[in-house]
Amino acid sequence: MKKNSLIFVVTMSMLFLGYSSFAQNLTSIFGEDWSKITYKVEVNPVFDISNVKTVIISEIVNKNNEIDPHCIDVYDELSNSISNIEGLTLADRSKTQALLKEFKFQQGSGLVDEDQIRKMGNFLGSGIIIFCRIQTDEFIQSIKSSKSMFGNGSGCKTEKKRVGNYDLDVNFKIIDLESAGIKFSRTLKSDISGSGPKYDCETPPELSSTDFYEDAREEIALKFKQLFTKHTKEHTIDFQTHSKFNDELKVAINYLEIDDFNTGYEMISKIPETMTKEKAKSAALYNLSMMQKFNGEYEVSLKNAKTAYMLNPKNNACLEIINELK
Repeated sequence: MKKNSLIFVVTMSMLFLGYSSFAQNLTSIFGEDWSKITYKVEVNPVFDISNVKTVIISEIVNKNNEIDPHCIDVYDELSNSISNIEGLTLADRSKTQALLKEFKFQQGSGLVDEDQIRKMGNFLGSGIIIFCRIQTDEFIQSIKSSKSMFGNGSGCKTEKKRVGNYDLDVNFKIIDLESAGIKFSRTLKSDISGSGPKYDCETPPELSSTDFYEDAREEIALKFKQLFTKHTKEHTIDFQTHSKFNDELKVAINYLEIDDFNTGYEMISKIPETMTKEKAKSAALYNLSMMQKFNGEYEVSLKNAKTAYMLNPKNNACLEIINELK
């Protein structure tokens, strides 16, 4: 090797090592996840069951008004999730089926026969009946490719892996047995994502939907139980960063971390006002929208998420807020 070439290699190596050391120092100062913060908060139930004695879960149907194996699975998960709530009596399946047959409920039709429901109320006393419909039950997978630095020895420098996503949405309609009125209605959503191992140039084997489906089903059951019980919920806000406002964002997060929520929130609220670049303003509005969503200000959170997305259509994280709150 020539002398000049050797000097060049040594110099570049020193620069690389210097940059690595500098990057490590930055990481040690701020941490890799400095822009992410997690809160644990006590959440009150959204449906009051203090005066409810009996709960009936009607047979669950799919979007075609049919009962398939997944309907039965979800029924079992929901039953198990609320069977141990103190003060509630969950009518067992055989009793439920007999009552529904006796009072001629049209399962899955979407129609509510008030007279028949009142008859059931007279028979059971105070209570609620829950009609459920699986609106979305879908598993999608695809292959993602990326460049490999080293390759597999045959000259191929492409890595491939399969990614999967399971969407399970269940709509719940809660009806009072005495008044036959609809007391509560909500769609609970589960969106489970995951990926398989990487393969060099080879086509990855297909993922099994089973694990994804089981996780989605368990998540729906947990959210269902939380409708009726006080629980602790963990909120993680992963703020978007930008060189135009990172200094202000770091200070705001410091306030949030020492439980000075009002000061941190106020600082994050002011950042978008000073941004002139569209991408920076989009990121700042996304951060504000996340704080507003966490604080229960859903209407204004949705508005800011939409504005952030219009400023930067590549900011796909805004769509997650929009889809959740719309």
